[in-house]
Amino acid sequence: MLFVLLGASNLARGYSALVNCLIDCLHPHPVEVLHAMGPGRGYFAQGGVFNVSYSPIVASGILDAARKRQPNISKTLALITDIGNDIMYNVPADKIIACLRSIIQELDAMGADVFVNPIPMVLEKDVSERQFRMLRRVFYPHSPVAYFGAADAVREINKFLQEAAGGRIHLLPSVKDYCGVDKIHYSVFHSHKAWSEVMTAMCRVLPVEQRATVSRLSVWKALFANLGRLAFCDMVPIRKKISGTF
Repeated sequence: MLFVLLGASNLARGYSALVNCLIDCLHPHPVEVLHAMGPGRGYFAQGGVFNVSYSPIVASGILDAARKRQPNISKTLALITDIGNDIMYNVPADKIIACLRSIIQELDAMGADVFVNPIPMVLEKDVSERQFRMLRRVFYPHSPVAYFGAADAVREINKFLQEAAGGRIHLLPSVKDYCGVDKIHYSVFHSHKAWSEVMTAMCRVLPVEQRATVSRLSVWKALFANLGRLAFCDMVPIRKKISGTF
């Protein structure tokens, strides 16, 4: 089975916990994972943090790699999460939607089940304009995006995702309740619940009998694994990146 995992910081933080859970649940079925992730990563725009810059997910080559593996794969599942960085990189909502539509269509053409996480906030309800400016200063210091422009973009993108759902395209439930004080990243105390919900949804189309649960301990281990990957593979590349990295 092939898993194609697309995302940014939340996926990077929980990556090893999610993958280990998949391997345990699907044993003895073979599992292969391709991933494009990293803090600040965009789907349409180039992004990153500190001295690390990641290529746009749509241009990373991961979809071509997944397509080439199809003749030898029994089933493909894809996860699209951490949508929203492109908004703060000043990419118009229509371009983000076109990019997401292209990715979803390519995965659907491969026969993949695609699980999509909507942006977990309604800006006007969840984040004040003052909070937005503070978050922008911390995470996107060069972003010119204004509060109401970002709010409109979130609505448009989430509306598209809702309309795209159906058939093999699965819209995951909101993970808003599991986000921390910044409303962007999963709380270290609740992220295992968010990933357990993702696993529960995936298991509905997988040959597994038991309920898949991501433990809190595995998520904390994944957080440390992510710090090591960020420091020694991305920032100071003295360690080889794991197989399937794009």
